[in-house]
Amino acid sequence: METRVTLDGLLKPGELEAWTRRKQKEIAQRVKQGMLDARPETDRIMREENRRAFKVVNPRMDKSWRANVYTQDRGGQGHGSPRLVVKNLSKWFKIQTTGGVIRNKTTPRALLIPINTAAGSRIGTKKFYKMIAWLRQNKWTVIRNGILYVRPPMNESRRGGVAAGSRINKKFRSTFSGSFKRPSGFDIKLNEQGLTPIAIIRTSITMKKRMDLDSIARRRLLPVVAARIRAALGRAQYSGRGT
Repeated sequence: METRVTLDGLLKPGELEAWTRRKQKEIAQRVKQGMLDARPETDRIMREENRRAFKVVNPRMDKSWRANVYTQDRGGQGHGSPRLVVKNLSKWFKIQTTGGVIRNKTTPRALLIPINTAAGSRIGTKKFYKMIAWLRQNKWTVIRNGILYVRPPMNESRRGGVAAGSRINKKFRSTFSGSFKRPSGFDIKLNEQGLTPIAIIRTSITMKKRMDLDSIARRRLLPVVAARIRAALGRAQYSGRGT
């Protein structure tokens, strides 16, 4: 034999449903507050994982993480379940979590990896390919052993007591490397043939998996979020086990 005790019959019609809606809404608000409280620690954890997974971390990469809390309202009742979403805004980041092979889908089927950038800075994709087009148009590029080189034009005049052909053209250097105070583009490091390398040529690049987001969520994020939710519920005189 089984006995069940419910609130049906103890409250007037409609009171149970109204009480449940109020409680659900209040609990959902506390859960959401707990998730919001966990955001600073979540951000710190993801920055730590960045440094653990990558040897060199650009400061902008640390700032590319976002932890947002969303609430899906169920039937317009205002007490939907909150959810914490941690994501990276970088378009290239997904392959770091899955691994895979990168190939160029356009013609020619080759990938150019910039090297020897000015002052070790990063060059944007648009600027890089714009410069490649400029160099090719002027027939200054040379390909040797899978490396794209540039043969810089030399000076043609003898101004300043400098022999013709003894230094790189100033206008070319300005466009190719920028100025001393504001370096951009590529450094000029001439080899014995008078060539400077700017890119490695590859038909494909194999990327290994560097970050396991599911594992990070289970090991580090969920305990933090759960603790903050329990604290928020405790402030509202709720236990962590229920109402």
